[in-house]
Parts: sequence; structure tokens; C-alpha cells
Amino acid sequence: MKHQPGPMVAQAAMPTPPDVALPAGTGPLAWYDQIRAMLIQTGLPPEPAVYDVLWRYVRDEDAELSLAIDKALAGDGLTLGTVMSLRETLLGQMSEAQVNQLIAQAHGQAEALTKRIECGQTDLADYGRAIADGGERLAGPMDATALAGLLEQLSAATSTVQAANGRLLDELEQAAAESRALADRLTQAERAAVTDALTGVLNRRGLMAAVEKAQADAICTGRPLALAVVDIDHFKRFNDRFGHAMGDDVLRFVASHLAERLETDGGFAGRLGGEEFVGVMPATSVQAAAGRIDRIRADLAGQVLRSAVDGSSMGRISFSAGVAEHRAGEGPDQLIERADGALYTAKRLGRDRVVPDRG
Repeated sequence: MKHQPGPMVAQAAMPTPPDVALPAGTGPLAWYDQIRAMLIQTGLPPEPAVYDVLWRYVRDEDAELSLAIDKALAGDGLTLGTVMSLRETLLGQMSEAQVNQLIAQAHGQAEALTKRIECGQTDLADYGRAIADGGERLAGPMDATALAGLLEQLSAATSTVQAANGRLLDELEQAAAESRALADRLTQAERAAVTDALTGVLNRRGLMAAVEKAQADAICTGRPLALAVVDIDHFKRFNDRFGHAMGDDVLRFVASHLAERLETDGGFAGRLGGEEFVGVMPATSVQAAAGRIDRIRADLAGQVLRSAVDGSSMGRISFSAGVAEHRAGEGPDQLIERADGALYTAKRLGRDRVVPDRG
């Protein structure tokens, strides 16, 4: 799973300029100016996903989206996390209309390809009849003039089918290119549907499917499978002190920190929700997994986050984790529940530690 690497140094949200005013008028340029003003006002990065949400907002394309953004602007502010959450929950990584469009394109391509093949079959049938007719005529008596006429007809039929075959080959190449483009879009849509928009790791939907597959693989191979539930310590306190924009940066950083270290040995990470993540470690016992997660924890806790604006220290980030090993007959929910129970034990013991499931 490809994830977005989070910067270790977070950048503070920009203050709201007192002189920002949305331009009057309509049309693409006016909408662009409104989006630009909002980017300056909120400090949001000018990324495609952000621009897409703001474009829909200034055009008032989605009433629920507009209402949610208005509430955010009137409240704590519009952060990158809020924008990405709105994009995922309200708009989706791919809207229903876009999915329907892809389906319609697939049907259209299939129908066009069928027609192209049918036309080619008709051309070949005509040519076959011309050859058969020529064969019958050659079987009877024929003078030089008639033979010359027959050869001319066969030559014309051959030229016709050659031209038809050339057109068919061109159309098939075009159809293949269109199919590849459609397949790429479908792959992107599938990837987006299981990816957390903020952190780039698996979202809950993708995570549960991946855990279920990992469990099936563990049963098939007879190897152990360990899973850790990771929770960032005192994340709300960090948000309250430094703001939600900084909090989003921390979420991205922790997700990247966890995912990169798990992927080196065939593991993967996903976001369970909020500040909770899951790390999955195939072919790993609960004891080995607990040690591995603890090394990841210690590495993270040893780093000091600093503001990209003035270099000031924002302190250290730590997490607590619970680790459980897959048991035969249980699904993803049961495995995560046991790891979550061990996580709560880690919190009761003072946080910033890893506790294996002992049930």
C-alpha cells in the first residue's frame, strides 16, 4: 500500500488575513479568485484534492458540503483533515455519477468492439462468397475475356477486404487503448476507495479486507499472524495546544512512521479511525510483534517535532499499543478487539508502552 509520507516538521496554520474579501462576479476566473482567497484565509495547501472540494463549494454544487464547510469556517476553522474527511464521506473518492460514467464507458466500449467485430465478419463473409463464386466460374468453360473480368473482380474483392482489415486493426488498437485507459481509471478508483485520504494508509474499509485476507493466508500457510492497535498518546491535548492543522500533520507523520517500518518485513498499516492505527505483521508471533512495535514506539518517542515556521519545539509524540495473535475461527473484528483490549491495559499502565494480549 502506497502511503503519503508525513513531514516530521509540521507547519503552523496561517492566520486569517483581515483584508481577505471574496471577489464579485461569476465564471471560472471569479471562482478561482474565491478559491485563492480561501486558501490564503485558511492556510490550506493548494493541492488538487483541496482545490476540488473548494471548487465544489464556491460553485455550490453540493448543499451538504457547503453547509459543512460553512460550519467549519464559523467554528474551529477549515483544516486539511476536515477537507479530506468531507471529500471522503460526502463526495467520496469517486462519486456515484463518476462510477456510473465509468460503467457506461465500459458498456459503450464493449458495444463498439462488438460492432467492429461484426463488421469485420461481414466483410470476410462477402470476400468468402466472392472467392466461392470465382471458384465456381473457374470450374466451367471460360474464355480470355471472361477470365480477365473474373480476375479483376477477385482483385477488387481482395482490395476491399484488405482495406476493411486495415480499418479493423486500427479500430481494435483504438479500442485497446481506450480499454487500458479505463482499466487505469478503475484501478485508481479501487485504490482510492480503500485509502485514507489524510494519511495515505489503508482506510477502515481497506484495512478490514486486508486483515481478513491476511488471516486466510495465515490459515493456509500455518504461519502466525500478529496485529497491533496503536493509539497516539494525548492527541487531543496536542490538538488543543497547537491546532488541528498541526494535528493532521502528526497523524500523517505517525502513519508514515508506522507503515514504512512495517512494510520492510511484509507488514502493512491502516487507520482505524481518529488517532488509532492498526499494524499487521504476517508470519510473526505475538511476542515478536510486541518487540517490533515497541522498537517503532521507542524510535518515534525519541524524535522531537519542531515547527517549520520558527523551529520551536512541539515536544515528543508517543503511542500506546496492544498486540494480539490470530486465532483459528476468528474474523478481523475479534482479532482487533483483543488487540484493543491489550491497548487499554497499556493506557492504564501509564501509556507510551506496548502490551501483548494474554487472553
